[in-house]
Amino acid sequence: MQQTTAACVLLALASIALLYKLFIRLRLSRAKHPSLLGHAKWSRRLARQVAAYSFDKDRFFSSDNAPPAVAAKRRAGLARLTQAVIDRSPKSLACGAALEGTISDVNFTSAYRVPFPYRELLPKELRQVSVVQESSGVQIRDMDGNWRYDLSGSYGVNVFGYDFYKECIEEGVAMVQQLGPVLGAYHPVVQENVEKIRRIAGLDEVSFHMSGTEAVMQAVRLARYHTGKSHLVRLCGAYHGWWDGVQPGVGNQRKTKDVYK
Repeated sequence: MQQTTAACVLLALASIALLYKLFIRLRLSRAKHPSLLGHAKWSRRLARQVAAYSFDKDRFFSSDNAPPAVAAKRRAGLARLTQAVIDRSPKSLACGAALEGTISDVNFTSAYRVPFPYRELLPKELRQVSVVQESSGVQIRDMDGNWRYDLSGSYGVNVFGYDFYKECIEEGVAMVQQLGPVLGAYHPVVQENVEKIRRIAGLDEVSFHMSGTEAVMQAVRLARYHTGKSHLVRLCGAYHGWWDGVQPGVGNQRKTKDVYK
């Protein structure tokens, strides 16, 4: 009788612990973003079930089941556009082609700009000019002298335009040219920058880094050290740098288990 009672008590305690764990897990799932972006493990599982495929030249222009007449117009239109780019920017395209396979960033951006079913054909037929020599206002000039509006994602041009930043660079160089690239010691202008940043951020200290990715890595490391906590929460759809420690889900080989979004 006593053994039966003890077994029932243990079973009840185990059931309570399991229900509590399920309750916590349910609250966590509800707190995450409802899309697959917020559920990294499920997104990875489902991504493994999606077979990679690529449209050939015939299927490429009618992937949406367009009639043959429409597909023919698309084929002719892409051919004209491709030839127009070749005729206008031969030097720029040649220089950009020489960089492919030698700079990892060029290979990466060339891959993710096009959905994978169209990736085999479109980048080859329609090459993007990736080498430019001059900027003015919100435009850039390639090696062949062609001016284009910069719509490729440069942050600065979307805010003030390039001329503003050129003036900032010239002013900054003139201010610190006597010091040069000294490592370790600071130029006096840093004090002014620190005070401005502290006033805007409302914080006691600031930290300078070479990139946003390095800043995130340092912030996470220090936060974990001082708080003793291992997990972090990131905003779904926001950019947190290229560090794989804040990139759970599809595209990350490391199984990140300490990030919620």
